[in-house]
Amino acid sequence: MEETPPPLLDITVFGIGRADAILITTNNHAVMIDAGENRHGMYLLEHLHKQEITHLDYLIITHFDSDHVGGAHTIVDNLPIGKVIVPDYTRESNHIMRFEQALANAEQEAYVLTSPMRFSLDDAEFYVNPAQLTAIGDNMSIVVSVSHGANDFLFTGDAEDRRLRELLAHDELMATDFDFLKVPRHGRYNRFSVPFIEAISPQYAVITGFHFLDSAKHPGERPADMRVIATLYTIGAEVFYTMRETFHLQCNGAEIKILDTTGFSYSE
Repeated sequence: MEETPPPLLDITVFGIGRADAILITTNNHAVMIDAGENRHGMYLLEHLHKQEITHLDYLIITHFDSDHVGGAHTIVDNLPIGKVIVPDYTRESNHIMRFEQALANAEQEAYVLTSPMRFSLDDAEFYVNPAQLTAIGDNMSIVVSVSHGANDFLFTGDAEDRRLRELLAHDELMATDFDFLKVPRHGRYNRFSVPFIEAISPQYAVITGFHFLDSAKHPGERPADMRVIATLYTIGAEVFYTMRETFHLQCNGAEIKILDTTGFSYSE
Protein backbone atom coordinates (compact mmCIF):
# COMPACT_ATOMS: atom_id res chain seq x y z
CA MET A 1 0.00 0.00 0.00
CA GLU A 2 1.31 3.44 -0.95
CA GLU A 3 2.00 5.58 2.13
CA THR A 4 0.19 8.90 2.50
CA PRO A 5 2.72 11.77 2.64
CA PRO A 6 2.85 13.57 5.99
CA PRO A 7 0.88 16.83 6.14
CA LEU A 8 3.57 19.46 5.67
CA LEU A 9 3.52 23.25 5.76
CA ASP A 10 6.36 24.96 3.94
CA ILE A 11 7.13 28.68 4.35
CA THR A 12 9.61 30.72 2.31
CA VAL A 13 10.34 34.38 3.08
CA PHE A 14 12.35 35.41 0.05
CA GLY A 15 15.71 37.08 0.45
CA ILE A 16 14.96 40.06 -1.76
CA GLY A 17 16.36 42.81 0.42
CA ARG A 18 13.93 45.23 2.06
CA ALA A 19 10.85 43.91 0.29
CA ASP A 20 8.23 41.35 1.25
CA ALA A 21 7.37 38.18 -0.65
CA ILE A 22 6.28 35.07 1.19
CA LEU A 23 5.26 31.69 -0.19
CA ILE A 24 3.25 29.25 1.92
CA THR A 25 2.61 25.77 0.56
CA THR A 26 0.85 22.68 1.85
CA ASN A 27 0.88 19.25 0.24
CA ASN A 28 -1.61 20.37 -2.42
CA HIS A 29 -1.98 24.15 -2.22
CA ALA A 30 -0.04 27.42 -2.44
CA VAL A 31 -0.54 30.94 -1.06
CA MET A 32 1.56 34.06 -1.65
CA ILE A 33 1.63 37.01 0.73
CA ASP A 34 2.98 40.06 -1.14
CA ALA A 35 5.25 40.00 -4.18
CA GLY A 36 8.18 42.36 -3.64
CA GLU A 37 9.22 45.15 -5.98
CA ASN A 38 8.62 45.22 -9.74
CA ARG A 39 12.15 43.90 -10.36
CA HIS A 40 11.49 40.84 -8.20
CA GLY A 41 8.49 39.56 -10.15
CA MET A 42 10.34 37.32 -12.62
CA TYR A 43 12.62 35.93 -9.91
CA LEU A 44 9.61 34.94 -7.83
CA LEU A 45 7.86 33.44 -10.85
CA GLU A 46 10.97 31.42 -11.75
CA HIS A 47 11.08 30.04 -8.22
CA LEU A 48 7.42 29.04 -8.41
CA HIS A 49 8.11 27.25 -11.70
CA LYS A 50 11.10 25.43 -10.18
CA GLN A 51 8.84 24.27 -7.36
CA GLU A 52 6.33 23.09 -10.01
CA ILE A 53 3.70 25.45 -8.65
CA THR A 54 1.29 26.03 -11.52
CA HIS A 55 -1.55 27.67 -9.58
CA LEU A 56 -1.95 29.89 -6.52
CA ASP A 57 -5.01 29.38 -4.40
CA TYR A 58 -4.61 32.88 -2.92
CA LEU A 59 -2.49 35.95 -3.53
CA ILE A 60 -2.76 38.29 -0.54
CA ILE A 61 -1.49 41.86 -0.90
CA THR A 62 -1.12 43.24 2.63
CA HIS A 63 -0.97 46.87 1.45
CA PHE A 64 -0.08 48.89 -1.63
CA ASP A 65 3.52 49.99 -1.03
CA SER A 66 5.77 49.21 -4.00
CA ASP A 67 7.91 46.75 -2.02
CA HIS A 68 4.84 44.58 -1.38
CA VAL A 69 2.74 44.88 -4.55
CA GLY A 70 5.38 45.85 -7.13
CA GLY A 71 5.98 42.33 -8.50
CA ALA A 72 2.37 41.21 -8.25
CA HIS A 73 1.51 42.06 -11.87
CA THR A 74 4.10 39.53 -13.07
CA ILE A 75 2.55 36.80 -10.93
CA VAL A 76 -0.99 37.65 -12.06
CA ASP A 77 0.09 37.81 -15.72
CA ASN A 78 1.68 34.36 -15.66
CA LEU A 79 -0.09 32.19 -13.11
CA PRO A 80 -3.73 31.24 -12.51
CA ILE A 81 -4.90 32.50 -9.10
CA GLY A 82 -8.01 31.38 -7.28
CA LYS A 83 -8.54 34.59 -5.29
CA VAL A 84 -6.62 37.86 -5.03
CA ILE A 85 -7.15 39.62 -1.70
CA VAL A 86 -6.39 43.33 -1.23
CA PRO A 87 -6.90 45.88 1.59
CA ASP A 88 -9.80 48.30 1.68
CA TYR A 89 -8.17 51.49 0.43
CA THR A 90 -6.98 52.93 -2.87
CA ARG A 91 -3.88 54.77 -4.00
CA GLU A 92 -2.58 55.97 -7.36
CA SER A 93 0.88 54.79 -8.44
CA ASN A 94 2.54 53.06 -11.37
CA HIS A 95 2.96 49.77 -9.50
CA ILE A 96 -0.73 49.69 -8.54
CA MET A 97 -1.72 50.58 -12.10
CA ARG A 98 0.37 47.65 -13.44
CA PHE A 99 -1.23 45.32 -10.88
CA GLU A 100 -4.76 46.46 -11.74
CA GLN A 101 -4.06 46.13 -15.47
CA ALA A 102 -2.79 42.59 -14.96
CA LEU A 103 -6.00 41.74 -13.08
CA ALA A 104 -8.06 43.21 -15.91
CA ASN A 105 -6.08 41.22 -18.50
CA ALA A 106 -6.74 38.06 -16.50
CA GLU A 107 -10.43 39.02 -16.21
CA GLN A 108 -10.05 38.74 -12.45
CA GLU A 109 -11.48 41.05 -9.82
CA ALA A 110 -9.62 41.53 -6.57
CA TYR A 111 -11.51 40.76 -3.39
CA VAL A 112 -11.45 43.82 -1.12
CA LEU A 113 -11.14 42.55 2.44
CA THR A 114 -13.43 44.44 4.83
CA SER A 115 -14.04 41.73 7.43
CA PRO A 116 -11.98 38.76 8.65
CA MET A 117 -11.72 35.73 6.38
CA ARG A 118 -10.94 32.12 7.25
CA PHE A 119 -10.05 29.26 4.95
CA SER A 120 -8.43 25.83 5.20
CA LEU A 121 -5.88 24.30 2.86
CA ASP A 122 -5.07 20.68 3.67
CA ASP A 123 -4.24 20.73 7.41
CA ALA A 124 -3.47 24.47 7.58
CA GLU A 125 -5.97 27.01 8.90
CA PHE A 126 -5.64 30.59 7.61
CA TYR A 127 -7.08 33.68 9.31
CA VAL A 128 -6.86 36.88 7.26
CA ASN A 129 -7.45 39.98 9.34
CA PRO A 130 -8.09 43.45 7.83
CA ALA A 131 -7.47 46.74 9.61
CA GLN A 132 -10.51 48.45 11.09
CA LEU A 133 -8.81 51.84 11.00
CA THR A 134 -10.14 54.73 8.94
CA ALA A 135 -6.84 56.46 8.12
CA ILE A 136 -5.18 55.48 4.87
CA GLY A 137 -1.58 54.34 5.01
CA ASP A 138 0.71 51.54 6.06
CA ASN A 139 -1.39 51.00 9.19
CA MET A 140 -3.98 49.44 6.89
CA SER A 141 -1.86 46.28 6.49
CA ILE A 142 -3.72 43.00 6.30
CA VAL A 143 -2.38 40.52 8.87
CA VAL A 144 -2.37 36.77 8.22
CA SER A 145 -2.10 34.02 10.81
CA VAL A 146 -1.65 30.35 9.96
CA SER A 147 -2.21 27.40 12.29
CA HIS A 148 -0.82 23.97 11.43
CA GLY A 149 -1.21 21.36 14.13
CA ALA A 150 0.57 22.61 17.23
CA ASN A 151 2.39 25.40 15.38
CA ASP A 152 1.24 28.96 14.64
CA PHE A 153 2.67 31.63 12.34
CA LEU A 154 1.98 35.36 12.10
CA PHE A 155 2.62 37.64 9.10
CA THR A 156 2.14 41.34 9.84
CA GLY A 157 2.93 43.22 6.63
CA ASP A 158 3.96 46.79 7.48
CA ALA A 159 1.69 47.19 10.52
CA GLU A 160 2.67 50.32 12.46
CA ASP A 161 1.69 51.89 15.76
CA ARG A 162 -2.10 52.22 15.54
CA ARG A 163 -2.43 48.93 13.67
CA LEU A 164 -0.27 47.18 16.28
CA ARG A 165 -2.40 48.67 19.04
CA GLU A 166 -5.45 47.27 17.26
CA LEU A 167 -3.80 43.83 17.08
CA LEU A 168 -2.82 43.95 20.76
CA ALA A 169 -6.54 44.37 21.55
CA HIS A 170 -7.46 41.37 19.38
CA ASP A 171 -8.26 38.66 21.94
CA GLU A 172 -7.99 35.69 19.57
CA LEU A 173 -4.60 36.67 18.15
CA MET A 174 -3.16 37.57 21.53
CA ALA A 175 -4.32 34.24 22.99
CA THR A 176 -2.38 32.31 20.33
CA ASP A 177 1.09 30.99 21.15
CA PHE A 178 2.89 31.98 17.93
CA ASP A 179 6.08 30.15 17.00
CA PHE A 180 6.96 32.48 14.12
CA LEU A 181 6.66 36.21 13.45
CA LYS A 182 7.28 38.14 10.26
CA VAL A 183 8.33 41.29 12.10
CA PRO A 184 6.22 44.36 11.24
CA ARG A 185 7.55 46.98 8.84
CA HIS A 186 11.13 45.83 8.29
CA GLY A 187 11.91 46.01 12.00
CA ARG A 188 11.24 49.74 12.41
CA TYR A 189 10.42 51.02 15.88
CA ASN A 190 7.24 52.64 17.15
CA ARG A 191 5.64 52.95 20.58
CA PHE A 192 3.89 49.57 20.28
CA SER A 193 6.77 47.58 18.75
CA VAL A 194 8.17 46.29 22.04
CA PRO A 195 4.84 45.35 23.72
CA PHE A 196 3.68 43.68 20.50
CA ILE A 197 6.84 41.56 20.12
CA GLU A 198 6.77 40.69 23.81
CA ALA A 199 3.11 39.63 23.53
CA ILE A 200 3.79 37.42 20.49
CA SER A 201 7.12 36.09 21.87
CA PRO A 202 8.02 33.98 18.82
CA GLN A 203 10.65 31.28 18.64
CA TYR A 204 11.62 32.43 15.13
CA ALA A 205 11.44 35.93 13.68
CA VAL A 206 12.16 37.23 10.19
CA ILE A 207 12.95 40.86 9.44
CA THR A 208 12.63 41.90 5.81
CA GLY A 209 15.68 44.11 6.07
CA PHE A 210 19.04 44.03 7.84
CA HIS A 211 20.75 44.35 11.22
CA PHE A 212 21.94 47.86 12.08
CA LEU A 213 25.50 46.48 12.42
CA ASP A 214 25.35 45.75 8.67
CA SER A 215 24.55 49.38 7.79
CA ALA A 216 27.91 49.93 6.08
CA LYS A 217 27.02 47.17 3.60
CA HIS A 218 23.77 48.92 2.64
CA PRO A 219 24.43 52.66 2.34
CA GLY A 220 21.32 54.77 2.03
CA GLU A 221 19.09 51.99 3.37
CA ARG A 222 17.37 52.06 6.74
CA PRO A 223 18.22 49.13 9.05
CA ALA A 224 16.02 47.42 11.62
CA ASP A 225 15.92 49.41 14.83
CA MET A 226 18.21 48.26 17.63
CA ARG A 227 15.31 48.38 20.12
CA VAL A 228 13.30 45.93 18.01
CA ILE A 229 16.29 43.63 17.59
CA ALA A 230 17.14 43.80 21.30
CA THR A 231 13.57 42.88 22.24
CA LEU A 232 13.62 39.86 19.93
CA TYR A 233 16.91 38.65 21.40
CA THR A 234 15.70 39.27 24.96
CA ILE A 235 12.68 37.01 24.48
CA GLY A 236 14.98 34.35 23.01
CA ALA A 237 13.90 34.51 19.36
CA GLU A 238 16.17 33.28 16.60
CA VAL A 239 16.27 36.20 14.15
CA PHE A 240 16.78 36.07 10.38
CA TYR A 241 17.24 38.94 7.89
CA THR A 242 16.22 38.89 4.23
CA MET A 243 19.12 41.18 3.26
CA ARG A 244 21.34 38.21 4.10
CA GLU A 245 19.38 35.21 2.90
CA THR A 246 16.06 33.61 2.13
CA PHE A 247 14.35 32.08 5.13
CA HIS A 248 12.85 28.64 4.59
CA LEU A 249 11.10 26.41 7.12
CA GLN A 250 9.01 23.27 7.09
CA CYS A 251 6.48 22.19 9.71
CA ASN A 252 4.84 18.80 10.17
CA GLY A 253 2.28 20.07 12.66
CA ALA A 254 4.39 19.09 15.65
CA GLU A 255 7.81 20.61 15.06
CA ILE A 256 9.51 23.23 12.91
CA LYS A 257 12.64 22.62 10.87
CA ILE A 258 14.73 25.43 9.35
CA LEU A 259 15.84 24.33 5.88
CA ASP A 260 18.89 25.09 3.79
CA THR A 261 18.36 28.07 1.46
CA THR A 262 21.04 27.21 -1.11
CA GLY A 263 19.73 28.02 -4.56
CA PHE A 264 17.34 30.75 -3.42
CA SER A 265 19.73 33.66 -4.01
CA TYR A 266 18.51 36.78 -5.77
CA SER A 267 20.78 39.18 -7.63
CA GLU A 268 19.97 42.48 -9.29
